[in-house]
Amino acid sequence: MGKKVIQISDVHFGDSTFSDGLKSNLLAQLEDGNPDLLIFAGDLTASGYAHEYEQALEFVDELKSITKTHIIPGNHDARNVGLVHFENMISERKFVHTDKSSNFTIIGLDSSEADVSHGQIGYDQLDWLKSELAKIPEDRAKVVTFHHHIIPIPQTGRERNILLDSGDLMHVLTENGVDFVLNGHKHVPNVWMLNNMVVLNSGTPTTKRLRGNICSSYNELQINDGEVFVNLVKTETGSKRQIAHYLVELRDESFVIHSYTHNSIHKV
Repeated sequence: MGKKVIQISDVHFGDSTFSDGLKSNLLAQLEDGNPDLLIFAGDLTASGYAHEYEQALEFVDELKSITKTHIIPGNHDARNVGLVHFENMISERKFVHTDKSSNFTIIGLDSSEADVSHGQIGYDQLDWLKSELAKIPEDRAKVVTFHHHIIPIPQTGRERNILLDSGDLMHVLTENGVDFVLNGHKHVPNVWMLNNMVVLNSGTPTTKRLRGNICSSYNELQINDGEVFVNLVKTETGSKRQIAHYLVELRDESFVIHSYTHNSIHKV
């Protein structure tokens, strides 16, 4: 059975470049697209203030009226003791979602740190992650999401905000056979394949905090029997461009990505 999963991040309610028009476009596109699941990879707000969370909560309620939605915090959400509002108004800061019909499990982590742009998973969450990954059958796709990027992204300038414990996290992900990692943070969409693990970043769908020629956008994953398609969706127009295609199979009772195609996002 095919499933459509939406990956968004970095909406930034309260930011000076936030666009109500782009927000309306996004909600209309999601309504028309009828996704099965939406993963929000952090930064609902600009500064973590209560009034920003109140605006974000209305948006979250609209998302939940469209589809099943999971949300994790980003670094902006953790500013000004903002995680108090996140937990009171939005959701818990980590989650586990299993879809048995399409044979995948998604684990969400909180990589935010109070009042700084960089992030960290931390030993407690790493131990929890290892425990949760050990529960997932080998024939099921393993997906992990958190806000900060785990490896550098092209066209984002000087590298300053990567996870402080990215090496430890990368070790846990690869040793436990994680297939897909979903991130946000840099406002630049990108896809890498590393150690047979896909690392997929989403852009910002509702702001003009954009680098170079990058447009406001989000990602759409179409999961079918034997393959996964990833489309980059432009919020302004709703137009889609395929940026990745994966062929998957069960090999010795294990889920395996056995070939892939990446289409260029960046011009060097």
